[in-house]
Amino acid sequence: MLKANTKKVISILIPLTLAIFAGCSGPEEKRANSLNDAAQQRAAGDETAALATLETLAQAYPNDPEIIRKIGDIHHELGNTSEAAFYLSAAYSLAPGDVELLYQTYRAQENANQSAAAYDLLEALFAVEPDAINAELWLRLGEFRAQAQQTQPALDAYLKGIDPENSTPAAETAVAIGTLFKQLDNLPQAERWLSIAANSDDPNALPALFGLLEIHLRNKNWTAAETAITQLDQQFPGAVDASEWANARGELERWRSAQVAMQAELAKTKATKEAAAKLAASTSAEAAATDLTIIDADEATSGKAQIIVDMERAEAMANTPALEAESASSAAAIIFDPNIAIEPAEPALTYDQQSEGATTDYSVGTSDLNDTIAPDVVITTSEAALEAAPAIRPTLTPRSLEQLLADAESASMEHDYKQAIQLYWQALGRANARADIWNQLSLAYRLDGQAKNAETTALEATRLAPQEIDYTLDYLRVIQRTKKPEDFLAELETAYDRFPRSPEIALSLARGYERISGNNSSAILLYERFIQLAPNHPLRNEAEAAITRLR
Repeated sequence: MLKANTKKVISILIPLTLAIFAGCSGPEEKRANSLNDAAQQRAAGDETAALATLETLAQAYPNDPEIIRKIGDIHHELGNTSEAAFYLSAAYSLAPGDVELLYQTYRAQENANQSAAAYDLLEALFAVEPDAINAELWLRLGEFRAQAQQTQPALDAYLKGIDPENSTPAAETAVAIGTLFKQLDNLPQAERWLSIAANSDDPNALPALFGLLEIHLRNKNWTAAETAITQLDQQFPGAVDASEWANARGELERWRSAQVAMQAELAKTKATKEAAAKLAASTSAEAAATDLTIIDADEATSGKAQIIVDMERAEAMANTPALEAESASSAAAIIFDPNIAIEPAEPALTYDQQSEGATTDYSVGTSDLNDTIAPDVVITTSEAALEAAPAIRPTLTPRSLEQLLADAESASMEHDYKQAIQLYWQALGRANARADIWNQLSLAYRLDGQAKNAETTALEATRLAPQEIDYTLDYLRVIQRTKKPEDFLAELETAYDRFPRSPEIALSLARGYERISGNNSSAILLYERFIQLAPNHPLRNEAEAAITRLR
């Protein structure tokens, strides 16, 4: 009887125990089991069943980023780009520190053509993990920034995404970089990058050629502008006439007609000069022949008579007076006077169009005489006018980079800053990665009063050589005059973070805190830091007086 009752109790307890254990299984175990089931369903290729399992699980765990992320992954595999972007964005908002999830979410937004969201995510990725940005992402970031009209940041991103020394960038990239340089008024660099795309069969050659045409017209380089239009007509017929540059064709045709007329006049002048030279030579020969004494045939038989004639001729030549001196007034005009300064041999020529804009002045410097002409030039046959030809020297050897830099430095020392600027740009055309040339160009711009150009070129020098403190100091000197006080103070703080041991930057930041933000406590600390860094500095008295005044 007892044995039978024991069996009955055991049979009751076993199901009860199993039920108790089943009821005691925790939520984490249920979550893990469901995730495992979904994984097995995906492995078996049943994405729909896996999605249903995860969506049911998400109802129980609505704020679980792992579950939501897996739902987004399945939608991505199913080609549901919008759903994938939605779920992955939701997962990232719950786990913002997950860099891998951040990148995955960015890709999902790109696939869903959600450009604004993708841009924000890519900027976030750059902020938290800049080393994760590869060349492809740099180019995409540059494109996003350009669309947001962040010109300089966009250019910085594009330049980090290319390696021009080892490979030629794509035409699309070259156009983008050239356009950004053009927007920054860096026309030599813009022309260089646009030319890469213009000389290709890529469709991006069209915007590249239009960009080059704009640059050539702004520089009044008529020959190059004419070449650009010819290339546009060949590669993209009708594009010029349908664009904003349709009027440029007529302007260039007027220039070409003026050039043809000038060449004809030059040829006529040359022929006139040659004819005059031949006539002068012929007249001289006839005069010399007339002066010869014709010896009579009878006298020629007498040697004595011939000797007498020769002696008389020699005596006459000896007694002949020299040519009369110039008049007193002419002599006075060429007397050396050390007080008279030597003026420049060639006046400065203007490149500005007429104020009314009705016609175009095609005047250029003598170095471009072969290619460009002025319609209103009066051609003369004088010797001086024809001697101006030495300005055309096609056989001259191009100056080396070192010679260009030396000439630019000499021009700066002579206060000819515009000439120095031109020479520095020529040097950058050969070595645009040299920060020292950019820095010298910035200095020339600053001395010439072109503050904005000085800022742009100084910034390029600091970008190429971020650890060179002298370039940073020069940049700060420029932006002190171009930026708002609060923006200048922010730049000083950035510079101090990079160069905490620079007494010059420490003193400048101390002045900024005192005079711009009124942050006296920080100013005192920076003045003290300045004294610590340079105890023998000539401006120590200023720092000590400021500390006393602010306390």
